[in-house]
Amino acid sequence: MKAKHSAAAEMCLDRELLCTMQSPSDLKHKVAEIFELLRDPVYRYFVVALGNRSEAEDLTQEVFLRLCVSLHKGQVIGNVRAWVFKVAHNLALKKRTNESRFEPFDANAWESFCERKQDPVPDAENRLLEQEQQERLQSALARLSPQERECLELRGEGLGYREIAEVFGMRTPTLVSFVGRVIHRIVREIYD
Repeated sequence: MKAKHSAAAEMCLDRELLCTMQSPSDLKHKVAEIFELLRDPVYRYFVVALGNRSEAEDLTQEVFLRLCVSLHKGQVIGNVRAWVFKVAHNLALKKRTNESRFEPFDANAWESFCERKQDPVPDAENRLLEQEQQERLQSALARLSPQERECLELRGEGLGYREIAEVFGMRTPTLVSFVGRVIHRIVREIYD
């Protein structure tokens, strides 16, 4: 229910931004509203994309500073949410490129986490089947390109296909087909 309210509030902000950016106080108020609505999803996106909470906090602030500067310069932003995530996406790409660090998945940490969450006395056959399925999932995810991984992360953050297409500069039907192929490939690798 909250997601619907949040999306509706974001659409109202998009319309209001186009009409009410007359004074600096209006600008600060609107950016503060946008910050409150989108701060957590942007932060989560950075945490997943970069794996570092401190960097995620810094880059989240950078996104909203850039929004404020762009609006102050008079840039018209039709879809605020897509614009914010496009900036976040570009900052994450730049950060990863500069540091050239995309750490491999730690299977032992995942296994340890899963063991804590499982029934304390699962039978050996179920444990083996779950372990095989997890290994196939992790193997499939490891073979994803950075673009494929980020599309799935943005979708997981609740962005629609149209918004993700804007982030990547694609047409929406192209993106829908792209994500569909990625998901189909992962499912096939897990269950075949």
